[in-house]
Order: sequence, then structure tokens, then C-alpha cells
Amino acid sequence: MSHHPASIAARARALLRRPHPVIGVERSPEWYDQKFEASPTYHSLYSNSPYYFLWSVIVDRVRRDRLRSVLEIGCGTGQLAAYLLDHGIDSYVGIDFSKKAVEYAAQNAQAGRFVIDDARTSRVYSEERHDVLICTEVLEHIAEDIQVVRQFRPRTRCIFSVPSYTSAGHVRLFTDQNAVADRYGAYFNDLDIVGLAIASTEEPGVKKIFLADGERNDFAAGA
Repeated sequence: MSHHPASIAARARALLRRPHPVIGVERSPEWYDQKFEASPTYHSLYSNSPYYFLWSVIVDRVRRDRLRSVLEIGCGTGQLAAYLLDHGIDSYVGIDFSKKAVEYAAQNAQAGRFVIDDARTSRVYSEERHDVLICTEVLEHIAEDIQVVRQFRPRTRCIFSVPSYTSAGHVRLFTDQNAVADRYGAYFNDLDIVGLAIASTEEPGVKKIFLADGERNDFAAGA
């Protein structure tokens, strides 16, 4: 369903007046350097990653919709990049503010291009050609997440995800699809959100990742 521009603007103004709920401490690039270096999870083949189920949905949508050029915000160690490149995209650019992540990514997905950069202030959004922007499990780590979303290029397909659970480095969580829509929906046309359950035997309860997919609209673009 399309939204009238006036209703989008009103919803977005209300969103900007709402205090940003912060439940954790934002971590430094050096903290992530250590995490990426120490955890085997970030050095496995993408098919062995606990995020493989999520990435498979994304890769299938990119392949199905013939999206050829990818910009990834928060590329980590390049596992999703390698998956996308293995499935035939033409070009890939990824940014991360962790130096170690970018070093590993350049090794893991040699056909991609990786840059150390800050998602809140980067010029990559306007300088790099891309059919789709991907940003998985990143926004929950950033206190100024709205500042990041406002940088996404208008009229660009955007696929991003956020979790329902807390973890080291998370500054927020999302209880359901409505919470995701309330926070980000004003910035996208026809934002589709699905909750994907994570199979876990380590912790009780159902953990989910919410996958959102929509076109960035013109509201507050880059402002």
C-alpha cells in the first residue's frame, strides 16, 4: 500500500520527536576489531554462519529481482559479500568502521571492494552506484540509527534487519514487526517486514530477526 506524502511527513515528524530508546552502550571500532578477530563465527564459510538463513533470503531476493550492484552498510568480515558474489552480482561495495573487519572482508570476498568508513557520515551513499542497499544487524548497534537511515539514497531498494534480543554491543531491540515499522517506516515506501525465528538450544524463548524491505522515500534525505 502506498502512503500519502502528507501522512508520511506527519508520521516522520512524530518519530523524530520521540526519544530514542537506548538500552546498552555503543561500542568503539576497536571493540569490534577484537570481537571480529577472536570469534570463529566471523571466519567460517558463509554457509556455516548462524546468519546463513537470513542471508539466504536476501541473496534470493537480490537474484530474483536482478539487482546487480550492491552497497552493504556494516559489511563485517565479508561473509554476505562472498555469498552475493558467488551468486553472480556484478559489483559490490561494503563499508565498516572496524579496520579488522575490512581486512578480513578483503580476503574473504576478493571480488568486492571494502572501505573503512562511518555509516553515519559516509559519502558512499551518493558516490557509489548501487541497485540495492543492504544493512543487516547493524542499526541496533548505533545510537544514532536514524541518522544512518536518513543517509540511504532516495528511490533506492533497501533491505535491512534488526533483532528482537539483546547482545553485547546492542543499544536497542525490537519486540515485533510493529516496533520496526514505528521506528523506520516513515522513511520507506511500502516497507515489508517479516520476523524470522532463530533456532537456538542455548537460551529459552524465541529469538527473531526482523527483515525489512522497501524503497527509501524522500523524507529528510541526507538532512
